[in-house]
Amino acid sequence: MIEFVYKLKDILPEWPNDSKLSLEEISSATETSVPHLIQYLGDGLKKNIDVTDKISHEDAKSALTQLCIDLRSELEERSKQLADKQARTIRAYHKMMTKVRIQLQTQRWRTVFRTLSYFAGENRDNLPDEYLTTLCSDIVRIGIKAGENFQELGRWLEMAVAVSLHRSTKEGVEEALDLIDAYSEDFFNEPSGKGALLLGNLLSAIEERAARFGLWEDYQSLINQLYPSKS
Repeated sequence: MIEFVYKLKDILPEWPNDSKLSLEEISSATETSVPHLIQYLGDGLKKNIDVTDKISHEDAKSALTQLCIDLRSELEERSKQLADKQARTIRAYHKMMTKVRIQLQTQRWRTVFRTLSYFAGENRDNLPDEYLTTLCSDIVRIGIKAGENFQELGRWLEMAVAVSLHRSTKEGVEEALDLIDAYSEDFFNEPSGKGALLLGNLLSAIEERAARFGLWEDYQSLINQLYPSKS
């Protein structure tokens, strides 16, 4: 149930206030089975849930609040464990970056790329969003210098953008737009066309959020920069 609480916290910012989701949709979004959803939401709302019910944003928020109250001691213990693990990971990150700075002085791009990629792959779940975004961006930047495969680099750019958007704030959307802008020329001019396709997909994912947070002009400016014939 604790994992469900964390997952529900994650999806609530993206859940439109005036919409209802089926249990199947919530199950997919929270990676929780429908039978467990019926139990957890029923416990949170203090009522019976039917498999055909649709859950409003307000009901989901109410269920989350009640579950947090019911699981307070367990959540506090989990938070402490996560904080300790995150602190250890941050210390390891700074230690790694000290080594990386030395490697960069001799332009050992591929060595640095492998070091950063391995660390991100092993520790991404334990890094704060701002650290992970920076790390993914560094991987893309160094990977371009190292001549790494753009499909691989695209995966890290996608992750950086996704982490920025996960914050569900204006600053997060601005950061996502800046990331795309920073690497747009390299990806857009990638010979296979896959880089340009990736940029298009990322921009589509940002469109609604850009409008929601008053960044439509910034979004359109980036679109016009990449696709001048469509401006």
